[in-house]
Amino acid sequence: MSQFPLRRPLGALAAAALVLSPALLLPSAALAEGDKDEKVAEREQVDQELEDLKIQLSDVNEDLAQTYLDLAETELLIPQAQEDLEDAQDELAAAREEDRETGERLDAAEDEEAELTAEVESGQQEVDRSDEELAAVALEAYKGGNTPNPATVYVGGTSPQDAVDRSVNYRLTMASQDSRLEQLRTDQAVTENSADRLTAVREEIDDLKAEAEAAVERKEAAEQAAADAKAELDDLYAQQSAQADDLEAKKTEYEDEQSDLEDRSSALDQEIADLVAEEKKREQQELAAQSSGDSGGSGSSTADGWVRPVDARLNSNFGWRVHPIYGTRKLHAGVDFPVACGVPVKAAHSGRVIQLTSGTAAGNKVILSHGTENGALVTSSYHHLQSFAVSSGQSVEAGDVVGYVGTTGSSTGCHLHFETHRDGTAVNPANYI
Repeated sequence: MSQFPLRRPLGALAAAALVLSPALLLPSAALAEGDKDEKVAEREQVDQELEDLKIQLSDVNEDLAQTYLDLAETELLIPQAQEDLEDAQDELAAAREEDRETGERLDAAEDEEAELTAEVESGQQEVDRSDEELAAVALEAYKGGNTPNPATVYVGGTSPQDAVDRSVNYRLTMASQDSRLEQLRTDQAVTENSADRLTAVREEIDDLKAEAEAAVERKEAAEQAAADAKAELDDLYAQQSAQADDLEAKKTEYEDEQSDLEDRSSALDQEIADLVAEEKKREQQELAAQSSGDSGGSGSSTADGWVRPVDARLNSNFGWRVHPIYGTRKLHAGVDFPVACGVPVKAAHSGRVIQLTSGTAAGNKVILSHGTENGALVTSSYHHLQSFAVSSGQSVEAGDVVGYVGTTGSSTGCHLHFETHRDGTAVNPANYI
């Protein structure tokens, strides 16, 4: 190592800065936290979609529904696993490129080191030779040899021409020595500059070796991450295939049961129609009694005063939709609110409890009558309740608690299924709440 002061080249520092990816300049803890937050958000999104799917499977055998949900979860995870693999492959490509560039810079620096080492050694040899020659001349001059004393140039000459010759020789000798001395100074400066550069290059090599080691570590970590991401995706594909086969088998196994559920649903629709007919008859009798002067209640107006039965988002709207498993087209006769079991369910409008039922696909269900509107009886129903908070025949006001959210009947998760009917025909609850 040279004893000359170190002056690191600015170009080398700039090159080192350019190779570093902006991502690598960020704190690793911040990157890890960002990845964690993204994963949490992705999982929450998957869970919400699965929750919505669960509610759509409320009329499906529990075993079949779970098989479908397992497959759905796998298929929801696959796109993110594909993205993770692509990101890992991109990171691997970047790490390999960084490793290659660092290796090239290290090779170039080592080549420069070899050249500078040769230059310093050659320059030092030239300086040493010039030093020796100047020392020899100085010694000869000291002994009275080659370099004459200026005072004796013109003394002892045999002729004027001899004096001239001796003068010329003196000047030439001194000029030669001055030139040799100047060359020595130049050689020394060049050698010192090369030594300074050599010192800087050697330190740069040390830095590049550290960078190269770090680049290799990043490349190896990226290779492992890419391999893990690919293995995870392959596992998901294999799982998806097995679950799809399992679902097909269970669809056939439970097909008759599904048909029975749909038949029971049709029967329930007829029960509702019968119930509506009885309620309209009762209201007409009350109105007749009121008009004849007898006391009695009257049907409540449905013009306004509607409230949401629970404070939650809607996840499944009213209307025709394709069954997620069987592909059949079926009317979704209400709206669903995904909400935790035990949450109070409120009467959407003032009215009277006309029926409490249990043990059907709707589970624990409350039906309220809200009077007539343009000659049609308006009712609301609250399905899959955990428990009731009212009794049959009881009058309620909008906002009164009628029950608590549950997952009874054909339900695969806590939620409220809410319906509105006009004369027993399902209508869109969005027209009221």
